[in-house]
Amino acid sequence: MSCFRFSCDTNVIISSTFYYRFRNIAEVFKERTYDLSIYIMRSFGRIYQKNNIKFGILTPSTLNEINQRKLTILLRKLEEQYQNNPVKFRTILTELSAVLNKINDNLAQVLKIFQKGKAYFNDTRVKKIYTKVEEMYNDFIKKSYNIRDIVEKKVSNHINQFFSKYFKDEDLKKIEIEKEFARQSQIMRLSEPNTAIQKKDMEILAEVIYEKKRCAQENPLFRKNFDFYFISEDTHFSKKYSNTFGGTISRPITDKINKLFDVRCVRIGEFFDLILQQQLNVSK
Repeated sequence: MSCFRFSCDTNVIISSTFYYRFRNIAEVFKERTYDLSIYIMRSFGRIYQKNNIKFGILTPSTLNEINQRKLTILLRKLEEQYQNNPVKFRTILTELSAVLNKINDNLAQVLKIFQKGKAYFNDTRVKKIYTKVEEMYNDFIKKSYNIRDIVEKKVSNHINQFFSKYFKDEDLKKIEIEKEFARQSQIMRLSEPNTAIQKKDMEILAEVIYEKKRCAQENPLFRKNFDFYFISEDTHFSKKYSNTFGGTISRPITDKINKLFDVRCVRIGEFFDLILQQQLNVSK
């Protein structure tokens, strides 16, 4: 079984600190992603206590971002939960200090399972990786502008070649086009203003890739049969799920990151499944 290490983004770390159930706002923390994040961190916490091995690596940028964003994320969750109940929202704010104190205590425990990375963005080696990351996303962005035409042409050729003898209904073509749109939605989102990739996201990915390379350079065990996971719910990295057509997965960007940089971007649930199925080598 391959050796492995993992990193994760700020949202995953902060989600894993929401395991203290405050009596008046317990409903805020009832989310599957929170529960899975908590399970993951506790699992590696037990492994660290038993074997004294830190499987997690956090980049300096992620560590800095945690303290900047934890209050913002908490407030956003409270606003979403109580948007129709402003009276309760104001009442909850009076408990905010106690909530943050407990989250800080939880965070201190979570961070014990992580090594601090060395991928500072001003390092020329990280900047070289960033250039390649930016080129990859720019290629996808260019493709996103024409993706609808590309999909329609591809599906039309496919339908005309293989199914024209049997299907005359134009509905088949429409269905196949919509399916292909769903499969390419990870790319399509890049050209939409509210879901465009940000420079900061590319910087963090470059740092994660550097950490993977550094692991392989510094430890002979990691030069062969070594997997590096980046846990994120951000579909600029990890595969995008859709409920359409019985469930559709869009993963062209995820696959490209793995192919170019040998980093496996996974959703929280995917990494959770690897733990449950005992597919991770936690011995070294």
